[in-house]
Amino acid sequence: MSYKHAISYLEAVQRYGNISHAAKHLYISQPYLSRYIKNIEDDLGVTLINRDSNPLELTYSAERFLEYLHEIEEIDTQMREELQTISNLKKGRLRIGVNPILATHTLYNILPKFIQNYPGVEIELVEEVAHRIEQIVADQQVDIGVTILPLYNEDLSYDILYTENIYLALPPGHSLLDEARTHADDGAFPFHLLNNEKFILLKPEMTLRRLSNQILQDYNVSPNIMLETMSVENALRLVNEGIAMTFVPKSVKDMTADHFNGTFVQLNPNHYYNQVVLAYKENDKTCLSKAAQTFIQMAKSEGN
Repeated sequence: MSYKHAISYLEAVQRYGNISHAAKHLYISQPYLSRYIKNIEDDLGVTLINRDSNPLELTYSAERFLEYLHEIEEIDTQMREELQTISNLKKGRLRIGVNPILATHTLYNILPKFIQNYPGVEIELVEEVAHRIEQIVADQQVDIGVTILPLYNEDLSYDILYTENIYLALPPGHSLLDEARTHADDGAFPFHLLNNEKFILLKPEMTLRRLSNQILQDYNVSPNIMLETMSVENALRLVNEGIAMTFVPKSVKDMTADHFNGTFVQLNPNHYYNQVVLAYKENDKTCLSKAAQTFIQMAKSEGN
């Protein structure tokens, strides 16, 4: 049996003390998580969870099992890093976690050059929302996370790639379109007039949504939220159809400006912006692989 997800699944149960809450955090179903843990117990012939306790607790067997799995991961990482160093990146593996918003607009400005220079390095991409990117980097399920500040995990280091402004996207035909075009970049747009206007916003757990909430709060705007989505591109397509308005980062604005029929209004760049970073876990026990170090250097060079 594969124990690929055993660490993150069991540690989630330990953290939340509840199968349902752990499954929600992991974005899997509760029955699947229960079945996965039961299969491991059957395979090992031990009990991993004390189901009589409330909250749930891991058994001593589970704690030892996790310790062994962490040791196996460390040995596997050390072996791969040594072999990558020996082969001088003729072969290797690079696991990258990426925020969906950044997958198209940032990662793919960097990735083709890396692949061209190091065709023998296997690339594994994992797309997750920002807070999950932090978790999988901390758990070393990926080597690098391409995400947005702030980071909440103190175990992670990061390098800033670039900072980008945030824009309000108004739909075509909106009553404030002339005001928006007049004040697109001067900061004088009357945001207070947007109270009770229709908005399409990202899901609450996404970084841009938290920033959007802050913007609306700062301008005392109560939005009429028509829809929540995981995709800023989908939100902007609906804005272009006249459904509502939304907030987008500059990278999305620049890539869609030619076929967007509404108007973009820049938010105050001193207050509202994204800082795009490469996050990684590196300390006395854990060193970045050569592939990861090379990718970071190349990405920073491209970002500058």
